[in-house]
Amino acid sequence: MFMIIAKHTAEMCAGGIVRPDKEFVTKLDGSMKKSGVKVVEGYLDGPGHEWYFVVEAESNTALNNAVEPLRLIGDVKIVPVMKFSDAVVWAKKIGIQK
Repeated sequence: MFMIIAKHTAEMCAGGIVRPDKEFVTKLDGSMKKSGVKVVEGYLDGPGHEWYFVVEAESNTALNNAVEPLRLIGDVKIVPVMKFSDAVVWAKKIGIQK
């Protein structure tokens, strides 16, 4: 799993008044689906101009293709993550937690 964190300025906001793009969400959804990336969940901080997606992907290429619409309007960071409950089980299994 991966966390995608995408930030943009108010001036670049597809939902704003400076550069509105009424098709942006459709483009982003299409890009995610076409790349084969599965969106587990997505979150939006509208006033902060930040998107957060938890996704599953098979390759870096798929991830990069999926986020291209977000890259066109701002900065994107992709971080590997795991569920906290899975991390607890793993940590106990390898002996670093009781």
